[in-house]
Amino acid sequence: MKEQRQLIEIYKRIAQLKREGIKMKDIASATHLAPSVLSALYATVLPVFCAKVEQLGFDSALGEALSNVNNLSRKRLMGMLDELHGQVMQFQSLHSFASAEPIHPFLQFLQNETETSAAKLGSLEGMYMSYSCSSSVRALKAEPFYFTVSEQAHCFTVGRKSVHNSIREGIGIIQEQQLLYLLFNAFREPNMSLTTIYLQLPFLENIQILRGLYLVPDYNKNPIARRIVLVKLSDSYSPEAFAEIEARILPNSELSEEQRLIYNYTCGQSDSIKMCTLPSPKLDFRDLQQEKNLLEKGTD
Repeated sequence: MKEQRQLIEIYKRIAQLKREGIKMKDIASATHLAPSVLSALYATVLPVFCAKVEQLGFDSALGEALSNVNNLSRKRLMGMLDELHGQVMQFQSLHSFASAEPIHPFLQFLQNETETSAAKLGSLEGMYMSYSCSSSVRALKAEPFYFTVSEQAHCFTVGRKSVHNSIREGIGIIQEQQLLYLLFNAFREPNMSLTTIYLQLPFLENIQILRGLYLVPDYNKNPIARRIVLVKLSDSYSPEAFAEIEARILPNSELSEEQRLIYNYTCGQSDSIKMCTLPSPKLDFRDLQQEKNLLEKGTD
């Protein structure tokens, strides 16, 4: 069947182009498609179709594949299939790869993953309040987050407002619809302080609470791993509304019943894994226990 062959060839060709370092936004530009539509086609529709077409047949496999996205219909896909197939298959002859600057494979992987994750964002989009243990006092830290799709960068964008009222933006990567990674720089450039958050995604359509772990440097640039909980505030992101949300340290006396449950989950003594800079001018195996002793005194 012609249409089946074209869809499979499009999927294989885009995969090959991405392995060669071609950006999804460049392929989208050449095919006159919105990057979000092409990403949805490549990351969601075509993998399902290719995996199930032999078992279900063309019509059922395509119907099931398209049911996973809301920005591409069967009528539209079939109407543009011939043109799209020709543009994708001829892409190499229209673009010179020799002039492209080389990029490290891992950097290319991050870019590709956050681009495809934009098509998977779905009900995760919106604004959240995060709760974690403060690094300075034993209290609950509340910091707003937002998840959205950047039309300019064609990626899953995450932002956080710190208790110092600074907003930092990074990227999100969704893996297998179960894992969500958030990566951003906690400080303003050129300072580098990589914050990495790992969240588990529940098997729910309407997600209201996310939980996970995050690794962040403290004020002395020593790493701390902590638990974190994100509670959804809205289903969409508005810069104006986000600016109104306050980030702050919550004293125990001001905690609501729900916040008290979150405090008990995130601020226990066993819920913080820390390192510190040892005062010793040398480092040997005896200093390892000294470091633990210093940290235990700091949590008393």
